[in-house]
Amino acid sequence: MDRETTGRKKLRKYEYLYILDPQEDTVKKTIEDVKGHYQRIGATIIKEEEMGKRRLTFAIKKKTDGFYYLTQIEIDDIAKLREFERELKLNSNVIRYIRTRA
Repeated sequence: MDRETTGRKKLRKYEYLYILDPQEDTVKKTIEDVKGHYQRIGATIIKEEEMGKRRLTFAIKKKTDGFYYLTQIEIDDIAKLREFERELKLNSNVIRYIRTRA
């Protein structure tokens, strides 16, 4: 029996790459915030990777360095992701992010 016949939406995989404020005290807090948001919206983290601090090609929000953090998640509702992204835009510790469908 497939998911369409049981009435549940199909789970889709997405990858997020975040560029975070590189200060050590804010990196861990921001990563925990992101994980908490994933949990609240019902997403499952499949993979995560802390890629470390790197120099940015050009300054973003007056920052020349950023901490790169990659996650791959699985979720059934894109509307929940859009709400999550609205909250991300308000987080001053997230310099940039990009979402791709995995």
